Amino acid sequence: MIGTVKVYTLSFLEDDVFEGSIPRDAYDATTVEEFEVDTVEEAARVISNAGLTFEATGTVWAADPDGSRIVDYATGRREEVTAHLHGFTDADTTAIIATVG
Repeated sequence: MIGTVKVYTLSFLEDDVFEGSIPRDAYDATTVEEFEVDTVEEAARVISNAGLTFEATGTVWAADPDGSRIVDYATGRREEVTAHLHGFTDADTTAIIATVG
């Protein structure tokens, strides 16, 4: 194993956002999927399969430039999905960024 990719999913209601801040209890209910990977290609595949790109934000892998997307128009429920790398070398991280974009 060369590292772990953690995919975080934060769910919240658009109406609950106050002055640009997502409510604290939404963060407490965040789900995390962990993927132990053996290659850069596997890490890139996990990130791509989650529908994430690095170019969306320039700082983390995310689905959309603002970090969230509407998943239920009837309720206004939004999801913020991000991926984070743990235990990767700088060279591996650079290769993953180049692969995923």
